[in-house]
Amino acid sequence: TNKDGGSIIFFMFATTVFRRRTTCFTASDPPSARNPPTMWEGSRVRLPCGVRVRFLYDPTGWCALAVILFIWAYNTVFIPSLVILPMYHDGRLPIATPVFYFLVSTLTLVCLFLSVTTNPGTVPQDIQPSAVEAADWTICKVCQRRRPPRSHHCSRCQQCVRKMDHHCPWINNCVGEENHWLFMQLLYYTLILVSLSIALATLSLYYSPPCSYCDTEMFPFSYTRPLLWFTCGQGVFFFPVAVGLVFGQTFNIIVDRTTLENMADPYFRAGLPTPRAIHEAFSDICGTKNVLCWVWPLRKRRSHAQAGYSYLRHM
Repeated sequence: TNKDGGSIIFFMFATTVFRRRTTCFTASDPPSARNPPTMWEGSRVRLPCGVRVRFLYDPTGWCALAVILFIWAYNTVFIPSLVILPMYHDGRLPIATPVFYFLVSTLTLVCLFLSVTTNPGTVPQDIQPSAVEAADWTICKVCQRRRPPRSHHCSRCQQCVRKMDHHCPWINNCVGEENHWLFMQLLYYTLILVSLSIALATLSLYYSPPCSYCDTEMFPFSYTRPLLWFTCGQGVFFFPVAVGLVFGQTFNIIVDRTTLENMADPYFRAGLPTPRAIHEAFSDICGTKNVLCWVWPLRKRRSHAQAGYSYLRHM
């Protein structure tokens, strides 16, 4: 029957996805089997403008990313239409408020897109370190690739990532050396956007007089309070998460540690890390000493040519 045929097709699709995500290779396998195209390398799409972008093939990550996009779209639509624009029309908010809100919202979406589609720093397959550098390099037990210090193999992405911090399901990508600065921008802009949304929703619910020109018989003005209460409910969950991530990631950057390194040594048995100067720490992550560039996502990060990083010649 058609029902049985659909069940068989779904089962075959689920089995294929599961096998693709759980493939493991051993040293006895041939090189062609140990070094297949990663999930990152095998997933590309061409946008209508002609630009080709890469993304991670992971349905679970797509679901988490869809939640983030829904929350962003919800607040970007309803907070301005129910709060900012009516209050600006009545002269209770300056023009700077809607401009700043839409600017932060746009930058948040740009940082999200770039965090999802930017290669986190995949270790190339044909990398050959010099004799001096090889002493500090290791060979991955899973994919058998040579990799520089502080690299880690991600089981979800099926690849080794340079200076990997963690795999973030909310951006459906690893956070590594090449996109950590974009992830930090995403966290900061998200925290600002969430804070603004909560503050404006609370102001409208408890302190602002009714809108003078809004038709309460039409959507969305007929559901103003439920829609704003939903925004506050989102904030109860996402604001503490955003604050924790911002402070945790900022601390890691200052002491030059990653989330995976903290998980491997949570009590600092190897010794307390020495904090770096804030400018030095963020210059290292962002690839530039220009402070204004730290908050601008539409640029390319300049990697630092340091000892132990000969892979730059292969990129």
